[in-house]
Amino acid sequence: MLREFTAPKRRPPVLIDAPSHHLIPSSRGRARRKEETVTDHRATQEGATRWGMLGLAWLLYFGFAVTAASLVPIITPVRADLGLSYSQVGIILGTWQLVYIGAALPVGSLIDRYGAKPCLFIGMLLIAASAAARGLAVDFWTLVLAVALLGLGGPVISIGLPKLIAQWFTDHHRATASGIYVTGSQVGNVAVLSLSNIVVLPLVGHDWRHAMFTFGALGLTIAVAWLLLGRDASSTERMESGDLGILAGIRRVVRVKGVWPVMIIGMSGFIASHGFRNWLPQILESKGADADAAGVLAGAAAVAGIAGSVIVMRLVQRVTRSAMAQILLAVAGVTLAAIPFLDGPVLVGVLTVESFAAAALMPLMMNTLMEMPQIGPALMGAAGGLYFSIGEIGGFLGPALIGLLADLTGDFAVGVLLVAGIMLVMVIPARRLQTDEPL
Repeated sequence: MLREFTAPKRRPPVLIDAPSHHLIPSSRGRARRKEETVTDHRATQEGATRWGMLGLAWLLYFGFAVTAASLVPIITPVRADLGLSYSQVGIILGTWQLVYIGAALPVGSLIDRYGAKPCLFIGMLLIAASAAARGLAVDFWTLVLAVALLGLGGPVISIGLPKLIAQWFTDHHRATASGIYVTGSQVGNVAVLSLSNIVVLPLVGHDWRHAMFTFGALGLTIAVAWLLLGRDASSTERMESGDLGILAGIRRVVRVKGVWPVMIIGMSGFIASHGFRNWLPQILESKGADADAAGVLAGAAAVAGIAGSVIVMRLVQRVTRSAMAQILLAVAGVTLAAIPFLDGPVLVGVLTVESFAAAALMPLMMNTLMEMPQIGPALMGAAGGLYFSIGEIGGFLGPALIGLLADLTGDFAVGVLLVAGIMLVMVIPARRLQTDEPL
């Protein structure tokens, strides 16, 4: 018997991967692949651009810090040339902070309205002009006016940069960027304090006026670099907040309850940074260190602060911001309280730990504001203006309180203990910080 033969059924063809020259792609497939290629290219380009913006942000903060600290290491020849008293020097050094307090709020809202790029350029020009104008000063009042210019340009930088970071970065990248850009200020401060007398002055013939012109030229160079290379991420946030007006933007920010713990903690951080940090060389000298050793130790502490800003903002991706703020405040408070009673290597170690913790507070608070859904990039200018306006009140009061208590008691211990107590008390509002999730 012959078996019935049944031809196999034809199966529909199965598409398999094959070299492109064996297939004729449809127009839709070609369009999709082209779109994916363009998207990938844009994503890569966008990623490279945002890190370039971070580099420029770092440079802008560096230039601000150099001018802000430029008079401190060369104040002796300045005093001799202009015939200034110590009281007049104190007024001069504090002038820009007083101007800053009044300028911060309107500057923040203007940044929200017009965007970071034009505002940061103008701010850096004002900072460069402040440095150069110091070299033209002929007496107390002309130097006061020159320093006051920094109070107009400074808030543009310190408020505009957080907005720039908020525009270009998201999620954990935003925390990392926040920790990196603030080191520009710390590096600038260390550089000008350590290099002015041993590098800059010898290069300009030991003429303090020429040193000021040099710092002004540096600021101008940074401003031009930003003008040529800097950019805003998009106009969306600027358009949204620009329609509000200056006062309306500020009103929206102050109604956010979560903002106020940040502001209070921020002011305490300024009390510690401007107060304790400005008096640190004299505190060390009162413990028996000579001027050179005190300067080296203060510089080493600043370097520890640079490390703290970066490392802590990486760690905050794994814990809540509230928990991290409480840890930083507790560590700063305890170490500050111990410093008046320590000497030698133990003092150096404790001072390093204090600087590591205290320096990270500002980028942590800035990042907390950025991540608030009620703030975000759109209102970061107004929020930053409020933060720095309130914070600089602490920046002005900190040095004054420590100096006053030193005059009354003949020792820095009481003032340092007061600052330590303030930091410990700030643990309470730190428990109420909003945006309380790991990144």
